[in-house]
Amino acid sequence: MVDVIMPRLSDTMKEGAIATWHKKPGDEIKKGDVLADIETDKATMDLEAFDNGVLEQILVQPGETVLIGTVVATIRKAGETASATPRVAVAPTTIPEPAVAAVSAAVQAAATQVQVASTPVGAASSGRVKASPLARNLASTYQLDLHAIAGSGPGGRILRDDVEGAHHKGNGYAIAAPETSVVAVNAAVQSVVTQVQAIASTPSGDEVEIITPTMMQTTVARRLTESKQQVPHFYVSTEVDMTEAVKLREQLNSKLGEGGVKISFNDLVVKASAIALERIPEANTWYKDGKFYRNKRVNVGFAVDVPNGLVVPVIRDANIKGVRSLAKEAKALIEKARSGKLRPEDYQGGTFSISNLGMFNVTQFQAVINPPESAILAVGAIIEKPVVVNHEIAVRHRMSLTLSADHRVLYGATVARFLGQLQTLLENPFELLG
Repeated sequence: MVDVIMPRLSDTMKEGAIATWHKKPGDEIKKGDVLADIETDKATMDLEAFDNGVLEQILVQPGETVLIGTVVATIRKAGETASATPRVAVAPTTIPEPAVAAVSAAVQAAATQVQVASTPVGAASSGRVKASPLARNLASTYQLDLHAIAGSGPGGRILRDDVEGAHHKGNGYAIAAPETSVVAVNAAVQSVVTQVQAIASTPSGDEVEIITPTMMQTTVARRLTESKQQVPHFYVSTEVDMTEAVKLREQLNSKLGEGGVKISFNDLVVKASAIALERIPEANTWYKDGKFYRNKRVNVGFAVDVPNGLVVPVIRDANIKGVRSLAKEAKALIEKARSGKLRPEDYQGGTFSISNLGMFNVTQFQAVINPPESAILAVGAIIEKPVVVNHEIAVRHRMSLTLSADHRVLYGATVARFLGQLQTLLENPFELLG
């Protein structure tokens, strides 16, 4: 009997869902047959058979989500007899890394809170202290801990002068300090209680519709949360005069032959970004575990909204491709993305990303970095506005660009140089055709 397992179909995939079975128990199976469609975090992909035989049993039904490595079906090979005992799907025992990390973080946070609550401020405060009654009264008045004051009297007895000296020198620990710690902990607890109450007071029951996110939506939520938590973002914006780019695009598209692919503004931004990355290779570098990794290729991804989430197909070596071929490739990738037919090679290996909301008339926004990349470019709408050109007011086509950058590997001046290159290229767009 051969087990058919949930395969890993992308570098970020932790689990998959069976969308549709194309075979049913009892069907003859040939190597290469498509057994089912699998919904991954990026696309819907084929699950192919690697052996000949007869589909013995389906263990995971359409709509069910299971971890990578889970047996989803069994195939009976020639000469084997049918199993008399039905099997059930069993998940692998390995806990996915994000879950382990989350548990570890929670344990660490809890340990830190315990330490804060249990650690007194100052020296150890237990044990009997020899001190005169007057010294005790003064220590109480000044809120000093007698345990932290050295006594000059017989047998180390603390006298009035010892307390006065500690008070004037700032020595000794305030008795009230531990109470401050308790207050801080109580405040933290109260904050949590307030948050819980806020959650509990949100609309519920018939007032809301609970929607289970798709695999893709779950992955996007997890990865972008990790990005904002772990990557120190900073943002730099500029505005570009797109007047010449508008003219160039009109000329290029007016000369299209039958069946030709129109060039979009996004295609021009992709091409310009690729050339800018080539000229400023620091912007094509990423950070991991204390080291910088400089990419030798310029692979530009661009965000595409799809019905169930967001995907970022990649145009490889965009810096050495012509604008028309780049536009043709981008169009094909968009069609594949919206039909759920992207292959791993279509969306993996990106070194830089672009998010363009110009078509929705969004003038400016900030995007979240797509790890392990170190930057993402947010592109706004092209709008006509009056600006000063050669000491005169003129109406020009303007477009905002905002780069979100990882401050561990990129700095303000580097980002400014990159945006400067991008601005020069887009304002002199014939350079993009070279």
